[in-house]
Amino acid sequence: MTQTPANAVLDTVVRVAMDATGASRARLFSVAPSTTAMEDTVTLVVAHGGDVAWRAGSSGSPHSSLVGYVVATGQPQVLTSQDRTSSALCAPCIHDYEVVGALELGDKAGGGAFSMDDMEMTSLFAGIAGAAIVGRRVTTPLDPAHLVGRLGRLAATDPPRYATIARLVQRLLNA
Repeated sequence: MTQTPANAVLDTVVRVAMDATGASRARLFSVAPSTTAMEDTVTLVVAHGGDVAWRAGSSGSPHSSLVGYVVATGQPQVLTSQDRTSSALCAPCIHDYEVVGALELGDKAGGGAFSMDDMEMTSLFAGIAGAAIVGRRVTTPLDPAHLVGRLGRLAATDPPRYATIARLVQRLLNA
């Protein structure tokens, strides 16, 4: 996959989400609405960690999966195994009230379940990813430095969480 500015932003968002939540693996999907069937198609855009079954650029139906449920409902979800040794968190990537993707995180490092704070943080990252996914569809490139600037402005007026996100993104951009 070609590393466009939008893809670089998406890759950064996924890495920062993993770092902020302690996830050991992550996948980011874009959604293409179906024009002939009732089912959308998802395409894997970014994947990190774990045993990733799909390769970037692969696409398919999200039918009967956590990603499919989140895409269909537009609501984040957390699943945890009964023995609490594995967990998954998935949040919709929404842009202009439309689900354009899904950010799925799996298995916290060291085990355990994802918390409500993890879900809130992942939802924020998924919102950023939603704008970048739409940015991939248009010819205007996204500038990662512009993203950091916008997060910095949010940090000045919103919860300290935005400041943390902006610092993590800035750190990854400087790496």
